[in-house]
Amino acid sequence: MGKYGFFSDDGLEYVVTTPHTPRDWFNFFWNPTYLACAGNSMNGASLYQNEAGVVTNLFGKQDMREDPRWIYIRDNDTGEVWSAGYLPCHTEFDDFEQRHGLGYTILRTLANGIRVTFRLFVPRKWMGEIWTISIDNETRKKRDLSIFTVSNIMLDGVNMPYGYVGGLSAEYLPKDNMLFFRNMTYTVVDEKYRAFMACDRKINRWDVSKDHFLGRTRNYACPQKVLEGKLGNSVASAEYLVGACQHNMKLDAGAGRTMNFVLGIVLDEAEARKFVRAFDTPKKIEAELAAVRKQNVDRLGGLKLATPDEDFNRLFSVWLKQELYLMADWARFYFKGYRDTCQDSAGMSIVNTDLALAMLKKALRNQRSDGFCPRAFRVASMDIAAADKHYADSPSWISHATDALLRETGDLSILDQVVPYSDKGEGTVWEHNLRAMEFLWNDRGDLGLSKVHYGDWNDLMDKVGVKGKGQGVWMSFALARVLKLVGAIAEARGEKQLAATCAERYETLKKAILKHGWDGKWFLYSINDDGMPIGTSKAKEGRMFINPQSWSVLSGVVSPEEYTRIAQTLEPHVDTPVGPVHNWPPFTKYQHGIGQLTGTPPGFFTNGNVYCHAAGFKVAADFEAGRADKAFDTFMRILPAEEKGEPYAQVNGYVGPTAMRMKRHVSDDPWRTGTVAWNFLNCVDRLLGFRRQIDGVRIRPLLPSKWKQAAYQRPFRGTVFDVEIKRGTTPGVTVDGQPIEGDFIPVGPAGLGKKTVKVVCTIEK
Repeated sequence: MGKYGFFSDDGLEYVVTTPHTPRDWFNFFWNPTYLACAGNSMNGASLYQNEAGVVTNLFGKQDMREDPRWIYIRDNDTGEVWSAGYLPCHTEFDDFEQRHGLGYTILRTLANGIRVTFRLFVPRKWMGEIWTISIDNETRKKRDLSIFTVSNIMLDGVNMPYGYVGGLSAEYLPKDNMLFFRNMTYTVVDEKYRAFMACDRKINRWDVSKDHFLGRTRNYACPQKVLEGKLGNSVASAEYLVGACQHNMKLDAGAGRTMNFVLGIVLDEAEARKFVRAFDTPKKIEAELAAVRKQNVDRLGGLKLATPDEDFNRLFSVWLKQELYLMADWARFYFKGYRDTCQDSAGMSIVNTDLALAMLKKALRNQRSDGFCPRAFRVASMDIAAADKHYADSPSWISHATDALLRETGDLSILDQVVPYSDKGEGTVWEHNLRAMEFLWNDRGDLGLSKVHYGDWNDLMDKVGVKGKGQGVWMSFALARVLKLVGAIAEARGEKQLAATCAERYETLKKAILKHGWDGKWFLYSINDDGMPIGTSKAKEGRMFINPQSWSVLSGVVSPEEYTRIAQTLEPHVDTPVGPVHNWPPFTKYQHGIGQLTGTPPGFFTNGNVYCHAAGFKVAADFEAGRADKAFDTFMRILPAEEKGEPYAQVNGYVGPTAMRMKRHVSDDPWRTGTVAWNFLNCVDRLLGFRRQIDGVRIRPLLPSKWKQAAYQRPFRGTVFDVEIKRGTTPGVTVDGQPIEGDFIPVGPAGLGKKTVKVVCTIEK
């Protein structure tokens, strides 16, 4: 048990035992069109988004996660007010427990003899969420209480003009026992910019005007109407909104009462009524929650770990899969990044092959017929102008996802599936790969290196190649890997000439990288429009970047031994207790020839912070170089831990050591990261050594020296591989008790024709 909580025995829940975690710990709930999160006090953001990218924020935004789902309890005999969560009243509890599950969260607190249970989940199809609130009197006397259930209704999103509040209004609909909120701004009259809050118990009083509810000089910590014990039955027009419901109750000793609330985003009142009717009894609500839980457990699949680290097992057997599904369904929330979708697809191939293929095809439908790929699609905001700009790396991730799918399935016919281009025409999956490769190959500069235009994987290096001349060393490594992957697939398809062309191009590019990208002890990151090298030992800031070094071996341009020498040169400078920083030293002054990265405060985002995605690349590189202990050490540093963030979810990054703030090494963005996909590739393919090939699998684990054994169950092409890894004096692999030569097990697309196979891999002591 940790300082702040623990996993349940089955790993399906994380139990938080105190509200005073280092920062709010969030759980996420979603369906294809509605996303919500809840922190320690059930505070959080929620939004609706359709495939066109239209977004409506119900309450809170992704970067404003302190917005309320508040419950206030008022003792009408004493006038005392407290909250069901620590916020907003800073309530100290006699008992506190919060259970985060797959698709739901339950908060249970006890204060002043009143136990409150607050359960939240998102139904599978409707655009909204369901709250179940129970109030129990655990004292020996009758209690006269008022319960105030409150949410901050925003109804903003995309295409909101300045002063949009003029389009807001709200009222109580007595026939429906429902608060109804409208945004009738002219830009969104045909979109889902209306919302409701309904309850299965008669609402005694209400407020929809935020100013009226809070009072002129108060905030959510002590709203005027809650202190008075009587909401004002307000209406709202051209003002900020609140959803506040009051329920008065007198509870005998030991008695309790339960209320169910349904909140959602709708087009009109009629849709709201349909939503409410779908969940108008406790039986319907419990059935829906059971279906949500079953759906989330069933899709975890059969991959199960049994390593010496129980929390590691629970992460990869349960919680990181849940996070990977969030990334698959919602990517980075307000948009779907091209690189993000492709990398998430590669990781998802291990967990859910059908979904991984659907994700790849979704990305391919957003590729132009000339091979160009945008930075993002399903873009939620006019502000994300980067979506249509030329970020050079987008096409390079298509082969990454395709290769992972082929290695998982062994099914080359996937390449023959036809997918339309975004502008005109259509092509097979294979043709999409080839057009991406050709686009990248033809987009090189005078040094023979890949151009970077508005940026590559690092969005913030947006001025390096904006004039069309700047070239990237990391980007060239990425292209080299594309050539390797496409060449290998061509070989498997029997396209010898294409494979030879890829090999020839690879050698040409390799020579250019070694000639122009090598700085003497490590590789540059890029060379900008004016010929200035970035990531050079001659610079005062930004002397070294970890990504080019990692990708030098991932692309095969340097040998494992050469990579190890490079890594050992950088590691004394970049390593921290929570993993390697992205670049060192961080930039402190803006440089016009580099861009936004240099204007980012040191220690944040990719300017000297531990950006876990980049650290994940380094974990992969260290495994590829055979540095098992180093790879595992870095892996564990970036994985979730309670002093850094949610112990059950991978974060995007950790604040770097040079940050100008008191707390360093804490995480800055929960759940939303491409790291989780690389975590699966690094864990299953590399650490546990289940090395997928198109024609089978190699069992080649790279356990850390402190692990004496490990085991896992891995579904693969219809057969569950029950793999045991142990140390011994005679290395080798047995399959169902029979030794095999080497470590390769042939497996066709149809599998081995048996449900399970027992594999024992003995590695050196």
